Amino acid sequence: MALDLRLLERWLTGWSLARGLPPPRHHGGGLVVDVGWPDQLRRHVFVDAGCALRECAAQIHAPCVYLKAAVDPDRLRLALPAHWQIEAARYLMAHRTAMRAPGALPAGYQASIGKEHGACVIRVVDAAGQTAAIGRVVVHGTTAVFDRIETFAPHQRQGLGSALMAALDALAQQGGVSERLLVATEAGRSLYLALGWRVLAPYSTAVLATR
Repeated sequence: MALDLRLLERWLTGWSLARGLPPPRHHGGGLVVDVGWPDQLRRHVFVDAGCALRECAAQIHAPCVYLKAAVDPDRLRLALPAHWQIEAARYLMAHRTAMRAPGALPAGYQASIGKEHGACVIRVVDAAGQTAAIGRVVVHGTTAVFDRIETFAPHQRQGLGSALMAALDALAQQGGVSERLLVATEAGRSLYLALGWRVLAPYSTAVLATR
C-alpha cells in the first residue's frame, strides 16, 4: 500500500525548513521543492513509481533534477529510462512516542545547541574541539523531522549517536510533537531500529546527472 502523500509532505516540509528552502508544493500528482542549488535544481517526490512519476520524468531534460519515491531502488529503476541514475537505498522511518531521556555523553565530549535555518542543531565536539557528531531537528505542527544525523570516524560506536538522538528528541518534545520522521541510510537504519523507530517504506532516489 502506498504511503499517504500528506505524510511525505510533512517529511519534505521539515527537510525544506532545515535548509532554508521554500516549502513543497503539489505538482503533477506528487510534490516538488524548488531547491535552486548548482548540483540540485529541483526535487520531485512521489508515493510510488507509477504513472505520475513516469510522466514527470518524461518532461525533465535539464541535469541535476532529482526524483524520489517511497519504493525500493529496483522498482524505481524499472520505472525510468536508463539515463536516470539510481542512488543507494534509503528508508523512511517513524517514531510515535518520546524516546528515552538523554544519557550522559562519554568522557571528553560536550554538546552545544544552535539554530540553522528552521532547525535546532546539536553539535558534539571532542576534547580538541573537533566535531564528533551532529544532528538537526525541525518541528512544524505536531511533526518533528530529524535530519542529517552523523557521527564521524573515529568517534563511532561510542554511544554518541544514541545520545544525540535522545537530545534532539528532548528538543522535539518541547514542541509537543506526536510524530517523528526521518530518512535513514542503510548504515543508520540499524541504529534507529534499536532506538524504537520503524521503517515505513523504502525511499529511493533517481537523478538526471550532468552528461
